[in-house]
Amino acid sequence: MDHLSRLKNTVTDYFSLAKRRRTIGASTATPIKETEHTFLTPTSESKTLGTFRDKIYTVPNPRKRGRAEFEGDGSGLSPDDSVSQLTCSEDEAEGSGDALAKLEEAIEKDIEEAEMEEEEQEEEEENEDAVTQAKVQEYLERQAELEMRKEEIETARAAGDWHTDELYLFERLTMRSYEELIPVGWKIDFPTLPELLFTDDPVRTFISYNCSSSGRGAKALQELLKLGARVREKVAAGRAPEPLVEREVKRYIQYTEKDGGYSKKRFIPVISVVRARPGAAIDTITQAITSEMTFLAEKHRESLGFQINGDSELDANKRIPPLLYGMIVARTNVIFVTLDSANPNATVRHMTHFDFAIKKMDVWNGFAISIMAICARNYTMAIKDELEVDDDPESDPDL
Repeated sequence: MDHLSRLKNTVTDYFSLAKRRRTIGASTATPIKETEHTFLTPTSESKTLGTFRDKIYTVPNPRKRGRAEFEGDGSGLSPDDSVSQLTCSEDEAEGSGDALAKLEEAIEKDIEEAEMEEEEQEEEEENEDAVTQAKVQEYLERQAELEMRKEEIETARAAGDWHTDELYLFERLTMRSYEELIPVGWKIDFPTLPELLFTDDPVRTFISYNCSSSGRGAKALQELLKLGARVREKVAAGRAPEPLVEREVKRYIQYTEKDGGYSKKRFIPVISVVRARPGAAIDTITQAITSEMTFLAEKHRESLGFQINGDSELDANKRIPPLLYGMIVARTNVIFVTLDSANPNATVRHMTHFDFAIKKMDVWNGFAISIMAICARNYTMAIKDELEVDDDPESDPDL
């Protein structure tokens, strides 16, 4: 038992000594020789200051990292770096990361915007190319149409059986969308018409105004250009469009008589308008226009002293009987016909027809009616000085 007790005390003392060494600091196991160099505390320093220095040099620094921790970090911080420096560096690192992310986002956004702009530019270029191609195609089609119309005119001329004024009318009708027609001063009244229709040259102005005002001439033409829409409204409502077309055509003819300055004189008309009745056969309509135009032709020959004595002859001292113009109104169509009153054996010639049911032709159909009425007006205007004043002219309720 004694032996065991001594062994226990020895072990206890050993561990107690080791514990004290770890806690207090290094201790001298063996006496220090006088020849060895030692650091001594100056006698002027107090014991308290010495104890404080011992604590400074013996207590581990809580901010100091171990070697293994330092080598594994790779941050480049020294053991003497303060906490404030470390915190600042971490903030800067985080800020740098945010700035880099924002920069990447900005770059990606710029790339996306550049790509979108490039796509939009390509799309615009494609649209411009498409528009250009469409314009080129439209121009080529228009030129092809022009060539075809010129060929029709040349064919009519080559036939050799057309009256001079008849051929002139056919040419004006055929070229009505390819040449000047109205005065440039009417642009304000017709802002949507093509530029090529206007002219400032009085000689090249076909649909003009003479004795009436410019405003009245523009208004009369506007009513013709709007006629197609009104005709289709009648048809949509289930009503016959012929009375409307006949009324507007005759109203425009009456305007041309006033504009020509002979409305109050006695004259034989050179233009006729016949309206088809509901259910009327084509033969009936043809007979009606033939009868009326034949009657007018006889009156013109008589007024010019044309004698029928076996062979038909014209008095050299008289004017040649004029070309007569006729319009047949049937449903939405207006059929143009002519008759040479100088030839007693002439028959009514069908020239062309225009359909007001076709919306895209409204303007050109209106111009066609105006052109024929102007041709008739020009002839009577040329002879108005030879006409007698009508003492009792019929009143016109429409004008």
